[in-house]
Amino acid sequence: MSILRTLAGEATDNAFLANLDMLSVCLDIAMVICAFNFLAFLYRVLRGPAMADRAVAMDSCGITVMALIVIYSMRQGTDLYMSCVLVIAILGFIGMVALSKYIQSGNIVNNTNIILNVEEAEDLKKEADAAEVIQQKAEAAIQKTAEKNVRNVRKQLNRSKRNK
Repeated sequence: MSILRTLAGEATDNAFLANLDMLSVCLDIAMVICAFNFLAFLYRVLRGPAMADRAVAMDSCGITVMALIVIYSMRQGTDLYMSCVLVIAILGFIGMVALSKYIQSGNIVNNTNIILNVEEAEDLKKEADAAEVIQQKAEAAIQKTAEKNVRNVRKQLNRSKRNK
């Protein structure tokens, strides 16, 4: 009797080994190992000394969840759960990129058109108010100049009418 047949559960006198499917046992062991890894990563997420450690641990949790789903899918003999694994992988990648951007610069969207600082917004408002005051003064000066020009033209017209 060969070792492979014994491991596969074929041609053995032992009742326990006869019903033992080696792949299912290996998958069960892998699930237990993944579950312990998940708990270790979860501990690092909760107690991590730095934000970067927590981010790496969260990414590792996502990978471990994906591994658990794949192992469960193999254990059940179906591929219905693989689309869930793909969605988790995509969301984990996007989340990790956003989190690393946040850790690096303090915000996720780095657009110069968006004002994120309150002090800068107040300074811009003061500048806009000052520009509005200057604009109003300029319009008043133009109005006065126009009125003065109109008076001068009327005076000239009145003089020209008197001279005729």
